Amino acid sequence: MTPAGHSAHHKKVIIPILLTCAGYACYNLSDAGTKQLVSPTGSNLYFAQVMLTSATMIVFFMGLYGWFREGKKKAFRTKKPGLLLIRALMSQFNTLCNLFAFPHIHLTTFYTLVFTSPFWVALISAYFFKDKLDKRRMGVIMFGFCVILFLFRPGGNLFNGWALLILLSSFVYSWQLLVVRHIGSGESRSFMYLCGAVLNILVALPFLGAHYVPLTLNEWLIFIGVGFINSVGLLCVSYAFQEAPSASVVAPYHYTQIIWGALLGFYLFKEVPNPETMGGAVLLILAGLYLIRHETRKAALKPPEA
Repeated sequence: MTPAGHSAHHKKVIIPILLTCAGYACYNLSDAGTKQLVSPTGSNLYFAQVMLTSATMIVFFMGLYGWFREGKKKAFRTKKPGLLLIRALMSQFNTLCNLFAFPHIHLTTFYTLVFTSPFWVALISAYFFKDKLDKRRMGVIMFGFCVILFLFRPGGNLFNGWALLILLSSFVYSWQLLVVRHIGSGESRSFMYLCGAVLNILVALPFLGAHYVPLTLNEWLIFIGVGFINSVGLLCVSYAFQEAPSASVVAPYHYTQIIWGALLGFYLFKEVPNPETMGGAVLLILAGLYLIRHETRKAALKPPEA
């Protein structure tokens, strides 16, 4: 490979992969910090206070990024307000699901259920957007859901309402990904995330009331850290998916979250993943990777449009 080719490969492949890994690691740290704030063994703060304070931090950091990186003329304007509102509402729903469920489930369980998203995306695209669903694609999707049904069987480790709430959140998150795809890369990333954060603030305010408690220095540091890390993660993943040659180049690195989730769960919350959950996570990862590989090969064999 020539030096010029090596430089282009580095910019288009290596850097997006590294940013993807860093972005999802930031998500892990953000989730762990949020779990610490709402957990009975941690700060045990009321959900509205966590929503309000976390969203305020994101508004601050995203506002700074948009102002200095994109400029005020681009950062705080949009041509697709309807889609941004839909995306913000879906993000709001996911935030509420996570806040309510985090105190009751392990981080490894959370990420195992999140890994159903590729299967939801494929089904939604086929049913609502008329994407073709061939036999292999359908087989992989059915296999993934058989794994989930096994984990959710009566008497199984995930047979509870909190895990079902996260599964529902994963379904809504999959819709959110498709909405973001329709929004396109021409819109301001910072403004898109600002809209979601502002909606969080508006929803949280009426519920706060007498539930507000003064925060300790340690809690303020966690909130600031979560806001900053979450903002960095959003920007890293957005940049990686926009700059990579295709989404399939960086999408598999989403599954690195199970590694960080297991480590953070063990060291911060003394959570020991059970064999069933870890086995289910491995099977879902393998199925997801096969689905990504299959979609990549189909795209490569598709004849170019005239």
